[in-house]
Amino acid sequence: MSARHPQAAWARDYQPSDAADISALFRAIYGDRYFYADVYLPSQIQQRNASGQWRSAVAVRDDRLLGHAALWMDPARPGQAELAMNVVHPDARGQGIASLLGRHLRDAAVGLGVELLTIKQVCSHPRSQYVARALGFHNTALLLDYIDTPFAGPEPESIVLGCLPLQPRPLPRLEWPAGWETWVAPLRLAFGETGESGQAGLPRLSLSRHGQRLEIIVSQPAEARLRELAALPAGQLIYLKLPAAAETLARLPQLERDGFRFGGLLPDTVGWQLLFLRGHGDGEPGFCDPQSERLLRLGAG
Repeated sequence: MSARHPQAAWARDYQPSDAADISALFRAIYGDRYFYADVYLPSQIQQRNASGQWRSAVAVRDDRLLGHAALWMDPARPGQAELAMNVVHPDARGQGIASLLGRHLRDAAVGLGVELLTIKQVCSHPRSQYVARALGFHNTALLLDYIDTPFAGPEPESIVLGCLPLQPRPLPRLEWPAGWETWVAPLRLAFGETGESGQAGLPRLSLSRHGQRLEIIVSQPAEARLRELAALPAGQLIYLKLPAAAETLARLPQLERDGFRFGGLLPDTVGWQLLFLRGHGDGEPGFCDPQSERLLRLGAG
């Protein structure tokens, strides 16, 4: 737990009596426009924390709640948690509260045995990118046109995915394309490498819709399978997730011919996947770190 100082905000674990104040904080910042409706129902905030799906923390000063963040646990991804719902009251911005909450929950994640933390950084809100960097996250993927938002205009919002390994999460040792080296090298240094692919248990083919995007997971990127997927409607936003393996890298010319661009590395349940995107808009998101800029240029070809 963070030390308490006079006039300084301090972070502590969520208590049931915080639920109403957390809900009011989200409404004060976002009005009625926040994407996750649960935050507007104190009973849901309490239920999510009681069930263990969320592990919330709050920042307080003089008994006033000034900030909230949570670890979001996905049962489908054991050993992983997302650092999410980090909000700070406008009166307290610029005082390090978002980072304070992030450090508190990073320490909590270690105690919970979490192996990998992720964070989704909204491109139109540079603060989220600065906080991720301060906490030690490494940006691994660009999620273009990921989610509808009222804050970035009529176009969908793009996201930078950051990953922070709390236990080893090495990248597979591959013959990466020569043009990728300046992007891969910092990640290889941060995560290490292994000769194992770590792709056991992936579905042969999985399709699911999430708002405007169609997410497709393929365990064996055979030429015929990719040719079939390329026939999907050209205007459909597609997130194609393929194994981080030599077989996928061998299919890069085919993927590029079919209009897919490289979007980076995504953590899977035990290893990593390569993300390829198609059908996104032409808008250029804003970044606060050179690694994301490198990946954007890499995907543009």
